[in-house]
Amino acid sequence: MDARTLNLYIIAVYKLLIFLLGIVGNLLFIHLIIKKKQLQSRTSILQCFQCFFHLFCQLGTIMTGVTDIGLMYNRRDCYNQIGFYVFFQAAQGYRGISNSKYIFITAFPILTFSIFTTVYGYTTTNEELIYSCSPPFAFSAEASVLYKYLFILLAVIIMIFYLVLIKTFYQRSQSNHQSSLKTVKRLQLTVFIFIFTWFISQILGLIIVETPVFSKWGGMILAHNVIFVCLSYCNTFYVTMWRSKEYRDQFYNVWWPKTMQITSVTAFHTSSTSQKSNHSDLMCHRRI
Repeated sequence: MDARTLNLYIIAVYKLLIFLLGIVGNLLFIHLIIKKKQLQSRTSILQCFQCFFHLFCQLGTIMTGVTDIGLMYNRRDCYNQIGFYVFFQAAQGYRGISNSKYIFITAFPILTFSIFTTVYGYTTTNEELIYSCSPPFAFSAEASVLYKYLFILLAVIIMIFYLVLIKTFYQRSQSNHQSSLKTVKRLQLTVFIFIFTWFISQILGLIIVETPVFSKWGGMILAHNVIFVCLSYCNTFYVTMWRSKEYRDQFYNVWWPKTMQITSVTAFHTSSTSQKSNHSDLMCHRRI
């Protein structure tokens, strides 16, 4: 087995591991929001749609580079196989109206862009042979560059949107709005994750499609760009559980309700005992 093939098998292994983590995480997030009405905000509902899209994107990642190691495709056959992946990859935009209006307003441009991208891919593909059956390579050479520039433009717009939100909530936090300060920290983490997963993957993807020839080792290193893409599809549930006590408590309440009840009773008993003790101390002090 040569170094290039070994490198592809290493990529396939962590693709499968991240795929399993992502499938579990995305399904758990969707299930949690459905079960707990108090968590059903505009943002969480749209995050559910995002998790749903990510399920298909994750399926696309293991169809390209796991089950087809060593195979070559022409662009047309490749696109016929992963056209659904292109659609769901393009349909990831979501952000912050009644919920129904909000979902319609955000879904319409997203689905329009996804349909356009998918149809554009079908009309520009050809019979050239390619070594990797993944979205940018399934397009023609010119179309794949345009595809990447378009995704980078959208990523920049999203980052600007985030920065405006961070500035707005930060200004509110200066007026002693504790909830605004928490929102700022949450948004900062979101921007950090967005930059170091999806945005970096698109920049590296553009370098790959813009550069016609790589050295052997350069190509092997850039092949690991896929890890950033895979991570961007699987982090929603785990980051939410890490950062939000409210979501953690509701998650435990869904899956381990008895444990939560015991914890609540213990906390109540401890609080009651403490209050009684303080009351007794106060009475003794008065008698003295």
